Amino acid sequence: MRGERKVRVATLVALAAGGMTCVGPGVAFADGQGGGASAKGGTGVVDAVQQNTAQAHRQNNNCADGNGLLRGATELMGGDTRTRCVTGDASFNRHNLTEGRGATANGGSATVGTVNQQNTAQEGRQNNSCGNPNDTPITLMGALTENHCAALDGSANEDTATRGGGATANGGSGGAFLDQQNTAQEGRQNNNCADIDTAFVRLTGAQTDGRCVDLDRSVNKHMTVTGEGATANGGSGTAGLVQQNTAQEGRQNNNCANPIAGIILTGSQAEGHCLNRDGSVNENGVIKGGGATANGGSSLDDDLLQQNTAQEGRQNNNCADPNNVGINGSGGRARGHCANHDDSLNRGTVVKGGGAQANGGSGVGFTPQQNTAQEGRQNNNCADPNGSEIDIVGASAQADCTNHDGSLNQNTLVKGGGAQADGGSAAGVLSQQNTAQEGRQNNNCANPNNTLLALTGASSTNRCATDDRSANVGTADLGGGAEANGGSSLLDLTQQNTAQEGRQNNSCGNPNGLSITASGSRSNTECRAVDESTNVGTVTR
Repeated sequence: MRGERKVRVATLVALAAGGMTCVGPGVAFADGQGGGASAKGGTGVVDAVQQNTAQAHRQNNNCADGNGLLRGATELMGGDTRTRCVTGDASFNRHNLTEGRGATANGGSATVGTVNQQNTAQEGRQNNSCGNPNDTPITLMGALTENHCAALDGSANEDTATRGGGATANGGSGGAFLDQQNTAQEGRQNNNCADIDTAFVRLTGAQTDGRCVDLDRSVNKHMTVTGEGATANGGSGTAGLVQQNTAQEGRQNNNCANPIAGIILTGSQAEGHCLNRDGSVNENGVIKGGGATANGGSSLDDDLLQQNTAQEGRQNNNCADPNNVGINGSGGRARGHCANHDDSLNRGTVVKGGGAQANGGSGVGFTPQQNTAQEGRQNNNCADPNGSEIDIVGASAQADCTNHDGSLNQNTLVKGGGAQADGGSAAGVLSQQNTAQEGRQNNNCANPNNTLLALTGASSTNRCATDDRSANVGTADLGGGAEANGGSSLLDLTQQNTAQEGRQNNSCGNPNGLSITASGSRSNTECRAVDESTNVGTVTR
């Protein structure tokens, strides 16, 4: 794509092509104001293959759009690929004022060399960026690859005012190879799911399944939502740079099953299931926001692979995202299941926010890193191997990470504004995970770092769960903490930096620079925290 391309989005787009289905029903606005949503392509000398998408509406669906298909070709030999992306609303809206003018996605430039990128900016109540492989060859031989992404709301909204104006994703420049996905989402439900970047997927009689779901069942009365948050900026590279930069601001945020990896499966199955469920009734609430920033780093020579994710919301799920990981399974199963449940009823609540920042570092040479900052009531950073290699033969590797709350909250005030994770620089090898979480329940679970796991006829199981069953009356929760900073390396640095602030913190089953080889054996890790809370008139600072 050359020159400049501008897109103004005022309606929902429903796509149906083959086995790919994208649906978005039930939109109702009173006094809506447009003027937002702009996508600009970059200029290329020699190669520049890119998708730049900007969407501003109540429901936004960016679904099943492969990028760089000359390099990322899909080859089917008795196989099937399916992508289903659904947003459902069933809206009843009364006396609404909706002002947008947000959502900007800018592509980057290439001067002599390849730039392959996806830049997506979405502003709306429901945002779905799903099933968009980037520069990924997929070969299926009697195999199946499935992606299910859904955001469901069931709204009835009275006298609400939504302002917005946020969500910016900017791609970077490259003087040779640069490959990146930059996603910025601002809304109540955000789904960034099953967008494979610079991986190869080779399935023989096997199956990959990525399911990401947001459920809300909202009834909202007299609510005011003001946003202007969520920024994701990609970095520049002179030769070699692969990155995913994701910024999400909303009540439910799902960044799930987006591997930067090579996956080879024979007669086996790899699954990523990530779920946010709320069941909301919210009265007289004010939500401000304005946070969540993820910035990628630069590479001035070769090799930089990174995932930078910043999430601000009540439920945040950063789940099953391997980074520079080779998965080779034969007759085995690799499964990552991450879920947040809330069952909320909130009365007279004020939520402010403005936090959650994740910044990647620069590298000359091999530098894979994951930088994740989450701010919300429930935070799940789960089953994210980094710079790892997983070899499964007749075996099973499984990680289940769950937060359950069962909330009833009356007259609560939540401020926040914290959670910052900064990656370091490397002139040589640097492999790191930096995670900062601020919320009531925090789960940083089963994240091997620079780890080789080889199982033959064996099983590795990790289950980490926090359970609260809350009822909170008249509580005020003021945060602003949780900071994790990585270090620098002039060769070889392997580290995990985790900072958690909340009522329940679970940092569990995270081997660091550990190699496990099991033959006919089993490795098992289970960590659990249970509270069964009832809190009356409490203040947490």
